[in-house]
Amino acid sequence: MKEIILEGVICAVAAGVLMILHELAKAMVYMGIQRHLGSKRRYSHSIWEVHRYLDPVGIILSITSSVTFSRPFMFRIQSKKVNRILGITGFAVLLLCFCGSMAALKLHILGVSGMTTLEGHGLFPKLVTLFIQYTAILSLGMLAANLFPISIFDMGLVIAGISSRKYLSIIKMDGIIKLIFVGTLFMDLIHYGCFRLIMLLL
Repeated sequence: MKEIILEGVICAVAAGVLMILHELAKAMVYMGIQRHLGSKRRYSHSIWEVHRYLDPVGIILSITSSVTFSRPFMFRIQSKKVNRILGITGFAVLLLCFCGSMAALKLHILGVSGMTTLEGHGLFPKLVTLFIQYTAILSLGMLAANLFPISIFDMGLVIAGISSRKYLSIIKMDGIIKLIFVGTLFMDLIHYGCFRLIMLLL
């Protein structure tokens, strides 16, 4: 029982770290662009209040479905180019997290080895192994989730950066798209596909 609780906590921590990295990177890019354009617009909270990026539903889904999503910084974007940049930034951060954790698994960094073993003697090495394993599966799951054309997801930002008309169409179909997304989670398709891909790469 203790092991199951500990594994759930490590999973939630890995999900939280991914949420923060994902949204903080986009917020930093957005604020950098605003400063470059000379904007003096003030926001209700700082981008460094990282607890605002944590989504409770995303945390629960990370434990139950190995898929997570974050709570975005409240952007006010009028430029298609900025939308594209932010969407691509989100995908790039998740891909970087996935590649880094996969490198640790493949190269046995810190004694980490594969997805089904806990290497090392003592609690700390095992916690590190669990964290890296969950970072790999959750970052890939989060990347897959953001491929869904939901308005606030990375793909939604990319679509908004390509065509306002297409973005409006996905907003109109938001309920259906979210229903399909929930269906894939319920059937565990994202988790299964991501885990199979990781095992293939290892």
